[in-house]
Amino acid sequence: MHCFYSFREEALGEDTQVYWKTDNNAIYQVDGSKSFNFDRVFDSDESTKNVYEEIAVPIIDSAIQGYNGTVFAYGQTASGKTYTMMGSKDYLGVIPRAIHDIFQKIKKFPDREFLLRVSYMEIYNETITDLLCDTQKMKPLIIREDFNRNVYVADLTEEVVYTPEMALKWITKGEKNRHYGITKMNQRSSRSHTIFRMILESREKGEPSNCEGSVKVSHLNLVDLAGSERAAQTGAEGVRLKEGCNINRSLFILGQVIKKLSDGQVGGFINYRDSKLTRILQNSLGGNAKTRIICTITPVSLDETLTTLQFASTAKYMKNTPYVNEVSSDEALLKRYRKEIMDLKKQLEEAKEKRRVTWCVGKINKMKD
Repeated sequence: MHCFYSFREEALGEDTQVYWKTDNNAIYQVDGSKSFNFDRVFDSDESTKNVYEEIAVPIIDSAIQGYNGTVFAYGQTASGKTYTMMGSKDYLGVIPRAIHDIFQKIKKFPDREFLLRVSYMEIYNETITDLLCDTQKMKPLIIREDFNRNVYVADLTEEVVYTPEMALKWITKGEKNRHYGITKMNQRSSRSHTIFRMILESREKGEPSNCEGSVKVSHLNLVDLAGSERAAQTGAEGVRLKEGCNINRSLFILGQVIKKLSDGQVGGFINYRDSKLTRILQNSLGGNAKTRIICTITPVSLDETLTTLQFASTAKYMKNTPYVNEVSSDEALLKRYRKEIMDLKKQLEEAKEKRRVTWCVGKINKMKD
């Protein structure tokens, strides 16, 4: 569990009251009444690059090896979640850094071939939409289970990418479709949860005719959660109030799920289905995935920061059971592509042979004449 401690509001002036301080990997209330310890606390002196290298890189490396991975940011509105995950043009966040890093790292495995694809979805007012879809074609998407009980979103666009620029281009398109709004706490407040997913497939290189053997398939989820908020602080009303209520409800259920998973009760009921967010991330919460949570807090908020720290303290005890995902059937897109290439080569050879035979027959007939 990792907390990112933001001093952005301290710049508002000397009269701004600060409720929280940091010391090494602890965050404590200024009056000494409460204190929390974490695996790592990042304060205002550290960059998003530090956060990425310490938190996300191990998940990226595992995803390349075939493990599912998830990194998500949790915290109140205006505490720095979207900035941490997306960054800016000059200071890249976790998601763009991960994209660049993955393409660099797979070059270090010359004995394996990789196929990467991306998807980008939004959960807005408990409705799932495809951010990579053209606006006129957008429709609510449905969560389903396959025969292996793996959860997936039906009809979600998945685009094959060969360069980081291609992947970032899809993110740019998705960001234009995402819901943002103005509140008293933030000029550009995320009004939805987004999940950017990279699916990595890889197999050992061999003869082009070899379509056998297993394919490693891993899902990397990079999640930017909307922030928890109080209507009194954000001035929310009308549409903004409805958005805030749905955001808070889904985050409350996320907290419930993580609390039940952290209690260590095996076989108990976990209410994943109570929220689209927890349902989609079911594998990442106590399942087959390596998960890292970044909790963003602000020192000028007492109650909301306390809630975030309590969430973070609970999540420390959540245990997952990750394992390498290998697919031996035609489910892997990489294997299907390989077979399609082989079929096309076979058809090409047959066409060449047919033309050669036709040419020979034509020449023989001409000699007879």
